[in-house]
Amino acid sequence: MAHVTKVKYFTKDKEKYINPDNWKKYQKYLQSNIIKNQDVKDTTYKRYTGLFRHFLMWLGENYGDIGLYSDEFMDNAVDIMEGYILFCQETLKNHKKIINMKISAVSSFYIWSMKRGLIKFHPFDGKLDRMKKANEEKVINSYFLTEDQVQTIRRELSENDAYTIQDQILFEVSFDSANRIGALLRLQLSKLDLDHNMFNDIREKEGYRTQVVFGDTAKELIEEWLEMRKNDYDNLQVDSLLVVKYKGEWRPMGEDAIRNRMKKFGLIVGIPDYRPHCQRKTRLNLVYEETGDLALAAELANHKSTETTRSFYCRPKTKAEVMEKINALRNEKQT
Repeated sequence: MAHVTKVKYFTKDKEKYINPDNWKKYQKYLQSNIIKNQDVKDTTYKRYTGLFRHFLMWLGENYGDIGLYSDEFMDNAVDIMEGYILFCQETLKNHKKIINMKISAVSSFYIWSMKRGLIKFHPFDGKLDRMKKANEEKVINSYFLTEDQVQTIRRELSENDAYTIQDQILFEVSFDSANRIGALLRLQLSKLDLDHNMFNDIREKEGYRTQVVFGDTAKELIEEWLEMRKNDYDNLQVDSLLVVKYKGEWRPMGEDAIRNRMKKFGLIVGIPDYRPHCQRKTRLNLVYEETGDLALAAELANHKSTETTRSFYCRPKTKAEVMEKINALRNEKQT
């Protein structure tokens, strides 16, 4: 067995990165739980406190003074936690059991916060893959498709009979709009405005409503699908745009079905773990790369800050790309 060198990251000097307000929030959680669980205050909660403090060090070093209840954290918690998991895997060389404990330490804080009415929803509950197999370390990948890969998927969905018109619609609408999966689950025909290429007043997440926009290709597909529903599906009367048949009855397409279809899109270009959030990130990154306008990408994403878009939704440049840009700028000055 190969020797794994573990890295000592959480040193005393890292404590300067802890946001004091975040630490105060955690202390309230700790006090509340120790009162109810005195018997484990020196074991379980002592362990969780250390793990949570480590998380706050990493969070502060990578994301500055971001607040645990801030819109920036709540909107991007899945990306942040996946980044932390990758850091634990690749830099700290943690095993699955330790990583699961670290996830639980953070998750427990948000469960308590919900019960106290401090937040409306748990920002990453059920959205992270836990490490399950004893001999298999699961690595979470985040993908940014290239424009060529996007076109490859489009062609395959259009030309291969194994895919349906609903697959095409899901791909086009999710790509054009860059909306979260929560919005895709709630695309209702009663809120469809074909004249303006959008769905209005769609609830994307708890307490947040948005528009879901799409391009002309998606519009043509939706018009064709509505005609098919009327003529070939006995005037299908389900308000949802995307539907599945279950035990002889048509129902709105659920989250698992959408995730499975997205996974199939990824397989077309050799990515077996492609997820709905990768689709959102791909679109926003391509908007930024094609236009150079970060504000435009942020507006499409419904982000309040362009820094959120830059930090989570723009593909990091490779060293080669950075050098290429530096050389191009140098050549411009010389000419």
